[in-house]
Amino acid sequence: MVVTGTLRWPVRLSVVSAAGAAVLLGWTAGADAHTRTEETTNIVSEVVEGPELPGVQLTVHTGGLAVELVNEGDQPVIVEGYDREPYLRIGPDGVQRNRHSAATYLNSERFGDVALPPTVDPDAPPDWVHVDDEPRWVWHDHRTHWMAPQPPRFVDAGPLARSLMDMRLVGVIGSAGEDEGPFTDWTLPLHHDGRIVEVRGQLVWEDPPSATPWLALAAVLALPAVLGLRRPDLPGLIRPAAWTVGAVAAINTIHLVDDLAAWPSEPLDELTGLLHTSIFLIGGIGGAIWALRVASGRVLALGIASASVLYHQGIVHLPMLFASGFPTVWPDGLVRLTVALGLLQAVPVALVVRRSFRRGARHGSAVDAPEVVAAP
Repeated sequence: MVVTGTLRWPVRLSVVSAAGAAVLLGWTAGADAHTRTEETTNIVSEVVEGPELPGVQLTVHTGGLAVELVNEGDQPVIVEGYDREPYLRIGPDGVQRNRHSAATYLNSERFGDVALPPTVDPDAPPDWVHVDDEPRWVWHDHRTHWMAPQPPRFVDAGPLARSLMDMRLVGVIGSAGEDEGPFTDWTLPLHHDGRIVEVRGQLVWEDPPSATPWLALAAVLALPAVLGLRRPDLPGLIRPAAWTVGAVAAINTIHLVDDLAAWPSEPLDELTGLLHTSIFLIGGIGGAIWALRVASGRVLALGIASASVLYHQGIVHLPMLFASGFPTVWPDGLVRLTVALGLLQAVPVALVVRRSFRRGARHGSAVDAPEVVAAP
């Protein structure tokens, strides 16, 4: 086999992906970037009673961490802050936010742990600042979600889960058993057309479904990766595993869509999530193509591909296997299966890599030495 220049791009792409991943991981860790896994939770925030206002639609997103209000009517809607002061005005003229409202600053952080400027005064006349031309706004509201990193007392959570929750790597998870169901109420006051109305809701604890069926199905789907274990030639040994890893990595594209559409977030957070997913997607698919098409470095390529999938598709999104709710535009089962595949594809690949090294040791040569065919 002659390795041509056109077949070397997966090598370069995978190496660049690995380096880029390291840089991006350091950047996101230092910047405390927001990710969708923070929204994985067993708490559902739902509206149970609300006024029918013309042209007004209010939506509470996963776990209640974001509230979205669209007002296509003729009259503006004013959302009250935590001291009953005007906080947001949403209507035909777009969105305005009151600089004197404490909610303007408290809502910028998950638990409201921010210092308030001296301009905050709930009794002062509103100082409206125009923030958007569209009659739609999404904001973080502390009244509609659980205000603690740990679950309620009736929930059982292990030490590992509690550590992940303390580090803010996952939302509130655990098991409530027979105690699952509604456990607290919330109220969101609005002003519309000269009257005060209230949207009432509740927080509901929902235990997640078992992860076992998804792990079992993923194990079955990953079995083709071991088909080459008895093949004497290196390409035949690696090829089934490379195809399996490439296929599993391709499924990870569902996270690309979710990064953009599943959760209302800031553009920088969306871009960070998109880059993060893309890097590991390229690492997985590029490494698999390298292992299939390029003679030298097959085992290394397969390892890079599998590690990329294991990290991003499996470990990063692992909380979604143990949470009842998470931001996604896909069926929950598809996301759970994707995570399970990301984890379990690494098991047969590890067997293939081990077998390749043992084969190389027996033959006394490099396991992935290039195969060169002399030109006629």
